Amino acid sequence: MNRPQKFLQRLDYRWLAVVAAALALAFGGGYVSGKRSWHVHGSFHDMIVNNPRELSALITPRDKRIRTLAASLKSYENAHLYVRDRIADDPSIPALPAGDIIDEGRASCLGKAIVLCSLYRALGKPASDVRIVIGEADLPTGGFDHAWIELEYDGQCLQQDTTNILGHFAFAQFKGTNYVETFIRDEEFVVNDKSFALVSQLNRLKGTGHPRF
Repeated sequence: MNRPQKFLQRLDYRWLAVVAAALALAFGGGYVSGKRSWHVHGSFHDMIVNNPRELSALITPRDKRIRTLAASLKSYENAHLYVRDRIADDPSIPALPAGDIIDEGRASCLGKAIVLCSLYRALGKPASDVRIVIGEADLPTGGFDHAWIELEYDGQCLQQDTTNILGHFAFAQFKGTNYVETFIRDEEFVVNDKSFALVSQLNRLKGTGHPRF
């Protein structure tokens, strides 16, 4: 682990929360959770911005609903198919804890990523091997906030998008940084139930996905 990565890991959540608010202001958006959040008053927008600790709390591998579903799915591939095909895309739904999203049956891109990350963790993936990435996707019509998964699997980093916004993708369709190179304009931060970190320019240049937490 290099010195910049160690430095990021030493930062506490309070400082990262300030950074997250700044990021939301800088990029003109913010993710809204179903519970506590901040109101940030900018010169042009009144935005609701999540504290990083609250984002991590939405990923709930120990929730009984998540554990029961993971046990029935049995594999990472089946978990991916479940989130892709059984949870409807609905960008109007605020980010909720993973178990609540399963009950709802529909979710935004972030909500789907929350469920998939939770299922992977419940199936036994360590926190160092799975993370949600949040950034800005790029289309000819313009950019938009988006969330996807990075999974360390069989010695490879897989980038996974279970929404149908950019396409209908298979479990191992994107290896390394192929997904980001194809669809993503900017990566901002990564999060799971244990950690939160900014995506630095150094990380982007590594070419094999983001460093493990």
